[in-house]
Amino acid sequence: MDNDPWLEGLRVSWGLSFYVEVFSKGARHILLMDTGGSPDLLLENASKLHLNLREVETVFISHWHADHCGALDHLLGILPTSTPIYFPSENSSWFRRIREAGKVPIACAGPVRLMEGVWSTGNLGRGIAEHSLMVNVERKGLLLLVGCSHPGVLRILRRAREVSGGSVYGVIGGFHISSAREGARVGRALREMDVRLVSPCHCTRPPARREIKRVVGEAYVENGVGRVLSIGSLG
Repeated sequence: MDNDPWLEGLRVSWGLSFYVEVFSKGARHILLMDTGGSPDLLLENASKLHLNLREVETVFISHWHADHCGALDHLLGILPTSTPIYFPSENSSWFRRIREAGKVPIACAGPVRLMEGVWSTGNLGRGIAEHSLMVNVERKGLLLLVGCSHPGVLRILRRAREVSGGSVYGVIGGFHISSAREGARVGRALREMDVRLVSPCHCTRPPARREIKRVVGEAYVENGVGRVLSIGSLG
């Protein structure tokens, strides 16, 4: 799910959802980061992409806004029992519904390991609780998936480097910036950090995207609904 199209025939909506496949030691693991706001759109796009959401092992919700967790209620009815669902902070209403559905809510106040090589940054929110997903990719470095970057995308990158002790290879997701001036500032910082893959979407407005692309050059990767990015194997 995203605001912008990539593959023809898929539906767009304000919101975000990443279907993440992680390969480690010969095993394949499937994570869903955020759900978008519409169950109908999520299921329709997943079907058109030939993705079986019943195979999802882990759900990671970046923050509590409806455009990122609005379809979770529907998913609770199709996900396997005891599926862990990671959040940046506790929410009594959601946690009760998740437990009643036989799933396991997990709050990530600090960095939390989801599986080998996959971590939450821990809640970085000031006002809006939010965390981001980190995947350690073999021979590449850290891949960072962000929801809306309410804490600030550069602050999230700094936390990711602190948690991992390594460099950030790529960042994908909503940067929560609008203007060309903000885009240029973020782009320069990403270039100075030697981030090799930069793929803003969702709440990153077009003027900011254009400036980021101008500044980071070949590191920039367009995004949208149906875009598939193969980064490497898990380290």
